[in-house]
Parts: sequence; structure tokens; C-alpha cells
Amino acid sequence: GWALCSPFRRGGLCRRSSPGVLRAAVVTLLESALCGGGGVAGVGLAPSQLHGCCAVLALPDGFARCDGSALLQLLLVEMGMRACLVAEEATLACLALGLSSACVVRLGASRGAVVCVDELIPMPGCSTRLQYGGDDADALLAALLRRHGLHDRLAELAAEAEAAA
Repeated sequence: GWALCSPFRRGGLCRRSSPGVLRAAVVTLLESALCGGGGVAGVGLAPSQLHGCCAVLALPDGFARCDGSALLQLLLVEMGMRACLVAEEATLACLALGLSSACVVRLGASRGAVVCVDELIPMPGCSTRLQYGGDDADALLAALLRRHGLHDRLAELAAEAEAAA
């Protein structure tokens, strides 16, 4: 039978599986994403095209360096890619906006993070993980609107704001 393997857990590689099973699972995921397979369309590359390709490995901020090194080894050695740029999300966000320095705020539904980047390097000690996210901000806004008696008038206020714009 088939054994279920979840190669990523809590923002890093899952160490519950054997190294061989973990490598095979990650290669399968990457090849499916790039070439298709397992019900995924992929981006249209043939498996033979992976050798000699270049990749960008976008790692979550604070990703364990040993896990990043293992993924890089997998891309270059096992999958045969020619080169790979490895960067954290905050650095890539700065590059995308043409900035060399910024405080990057990432807000998900349930968690968030703030990372300060200087000269495209995430600054050590200048980041924090938030245990709240957009869902919590929505709940806070709704509570404030209710407290001030504005929740019933929300549609009316939105229409007024749109008309004024």
C-alpha cells in the first residue's frame, strides 16, 4: 500500500519520515508542479527540460538554513538544475518593488510577520512573528463598528464614500 508523507510541517521540512522518503516526496511535488502529474497541470515543462534549467527558491522568512540547504541540494544535484537563486520572501518582496531597504509586513488569515530588510539582507533581530492575522483584524473592525452603532449603516456608508470619490 501507499504511505502518506507530508514533507513540510510548520514552515519547514518534516523530519518524521526517513530522509529517502522525504527527498522522494519533495521531488515528486516539485516535478508535479513543473511538469504536471498527480492531477496537477504543471507549468508545461517536460521532465527532460529540468536538467539545465535555472530556478528561484523562495523560502519563508526564518526558514531553517539546514532545510534550505537540503532543498538547494535536491534542486541542483538530484533534479539536475543548472543554477538556483535562494532568497527569503522579504528580500524578494523588496526586489519586486525595486527597493533595497524596507519593513516588509506579511499578513495572512491567521498569522503575520514583520521583517526589516536593509540592502536586501533581512536584519537579524529585526523580525517578529504575529500570532494574529487578517481574520482577527476583521473581527476587531466588526466589533468597533458594532460598539459605535455603525454596523447597521455599513452599506450606506460605503455607498456614500463611493459617491464622494
